[in-house]
Amino acid sequence: MMRILFIISFFLCLNFVYGQNLQNKNGENILPEEGDWSIGTSAHPLANFVSNIFSSSDAVVNMPSFGDDLYFYMKKFTSNERAVRYTVGANFDMRDETWNMGLGYGVENRKGKTRLQGMWGYTGFIGIGDTFESGDWLSIPTSIYEDTYNMNISTSLFIGCEYFIMAKIAVGAEYHYGCNLTIDNNETNFSIGSNANNTIMKINFYF
Repeated sequence: MMRILFIISFFLCLNFVYGQNLQNKNGENILPEEGDWSIGTSAHPLANFVSNIFSSSDAVVNMPSFGDDLYFYMKKFTSNERAVRYTVGANFDMRDETWNMGLGYGVENRKGKTRLQGMWGYTGFIGIGDTFESGDWLSIPTSIYEDTYNMNISTSLFIGCEYFIMAKIAVGAEYHYGCNLTIDNNETNFSIGSNANNTIMKINFYF
């Protein structure tokens, strides 16, 4: 919770410093508009990498990789204050020999007339994953065919904010809270809050 408060306070300070200027010096609108698309990704792999540079006592600092659960987020603005969201991604962890992939859908509502935009809405996500043999990539489709994979289905409400550092380029953070259903080795588990309770840092490009 303290991390969320810090992020929101940081964006509020930026908004105070840069004021109400909603066009750049070339006359381009800074905020997204109806008909715009957006593509973005989670920023935490890069943030973790920078953090490790200053805090790690090891001689080697690992670069961001697919093991960091790097997913891509797309939006289509149906109005200036509303967007449809899509999530797609895959993760292959060579060290643990695991993989996962998934798709998501959601609706986002926005509020704000300055560079700082508030947003809220709901999302749903379905993903599958399993272990694989690094010497045999065909083990991935085999696991799907043999029903040995694991599956998770989640739905959540989210609230967050986004700050436009440049025209149509924004950084932001979201807090998600919802429920999660997992199926693993023929065991089904349902939870509220635990696996669907997280904070995501993002960077988005609008066009």
